[in-house]
Amino acid sequence: MNLAEGNKIEVDLDWNDDGVVPPKVTPDLVFLFDRMIEATIEKIDPTKGDRVLDIGCGRAVDTIQLAQKGGKPVGLEPSKTMLGHSKKCVADSGTCVDLVQGIAENLPFGADCFDWIMCKGALDHFPDPYKTMQEISRVLKPEGKAVISIANFESLGHRLGRRVHYLTKLISRKDQDKRQAWETPPDHIYRFDYPLIKQVVSSHLDIEEASGICLLWGAPMWDRITSTMPKGMAFFVMGVLDKVARRFPSVSDVVLVKCCQKPAQS
Repeated sequence: MNLAEGNKIEVDLDWNDDGVVPPKVTPDLVFLFDRMIEATIEKIDPTKGDRVLDIGCGRAVDTIQLAQKGGKPVGLEPSKTMLGHSKKCVADSGTCVDLVQGIAENLPFGADCFDWIMCKGALDHFPDPYKTMQEISRVLKPEGKAVISIANFESLGHRLGRRVHYLTKLISRKDQDKRQAWETPPDHIYRFDYPLIKQVVSSHLDIEEASGICLLWGAPMWDRITSTMPKGMAFFVMGVLDKVARRFPSVSDVVLVKCCQKPAQS
């Protein structure tokens, strides 16, 4: 861990995403990752030349898609290792993307300079989410929009998984070494649920729209069930559940919020 200068915030400047995707990728995980990318990016509709900031851009795969939609994106990433990956991805794509090393709690940009801001699956990695929202509000133009998607650790799937795990442990009296889907990953600082997401975001922005993405990820046997189904049937079922999740973000696997600036106080 390294200390971000001037902020007294500890940030891992060598973080790598090698352990993010498990060795065995099941259909439910593929659907969740793909749908999270699709649902987040489709909320951003830049006109040609709009400036778009992707906070925690990782390998800049999503940032590249924003450029292909017509925006002028900037990818922000604290990790030198991930910036190395993102530079290669951008070069291979042939798109025009600016990459900047920095932290979300102290964005290296002037006020009112972005039309759109995206933060996908990253807010729970940041040491100070409230300061992050303050910074997003500062650099977002008065008429700009921010789109944030984040894992919900109180989803229906996680609740079911947790209860069944404890019941099984009580009956068998054996500990399970394998980390469960509903347990907070070691590289996450915060464990978000829907009320906390609303509280953090609303501290500096107004939520225009809140929806859910996917349903039942992490539920007992769900990975095995989707793996044994014919692929077409599995993705059809998960697509139906995703449509249900959109209306019930409190139990969805991922919460998606689209935000705007708070009205100026007279």
